[in-house]
Amino acid sequence: MNVHLGIASTTHIDRHNDKMTLGALESAVEQVNSRLIPYLINHDFNQQIGVILYGEVFQLDDGEYALGVVVGLYESQYDKKTFKKGLPNTFASAYEKYFDKEFLLELSRSNDSSNIKTERPNSLSLPDMLERFLNSTAFTPEGEIYHTKQLVASVGDLKIEVYPKDHFPPHFHVVSRSRRLNARFDIQTLEVISVKTGDLRGRDTKKIQKFFEMHPEMLEKLHQVHSKLCD
Repeated sequence: MNVHLGIASTTHIDRHNDKMTLGALESAVEQVNSRLIPYLINHDFNQQIGVILYGEVFQLDDGEYALGVVVGLYESQYDKKTFKKGLPNTFASAYEKYFDKEFLLELSRSNDSSNIKTERPNSLSLPDMLERFLNSTAFTPEGEIYHTKQLVASVGDLKIEVYPKDHFPPHFHVVSRSRRLNARFDIQTLEVISVKTGDLRGRDTKKIQKFFEMHPEMLEKLHQVHSKLCD
């Protein structure tokens, strides 16, 4: 395995106006160190180039916290077979020695901590990859991975998601972690069906409808994802 070190996420407010809590980072560490989570190219589970081998939370200079990770990139078929996504992570203790907090602190000071440094082009930024994986997958008791929901797009702090095998009528969810919002929208009319939690503002609804009006390709993607997960 070709080993690399990077910062997966922090408790700073991100570009979507979301903020990971310290508890969320600690929960991510538990998952990283218990199951092999894949490192992907362009969100594509068919383009896995490695796995996360070890994670640890540490404090940054400004008092916020970060999740640092050790990532292994595949170099052989043996690596792909031995370090297969979803398997129990029995390697964490062996790769803990590669965790270098001082290096990661320097990385954060350089304002370039959003990506693991590799020679592979077009790799998905690790914060996006880790959030997407932990937020959209779960494990069977046998360690198999299955999708629980899929992010279609983000509109400001609002995320458009589709849940698999969701009940009738056909719909998608608009959620905001920072506002604890979860609302259901009709996939055909783009009108609000119901609000499960939080407060959906009128401008939120207009923002979602305007987004799909201006980006018909994303509306097509929404229908494709819904068809894949719910039909």
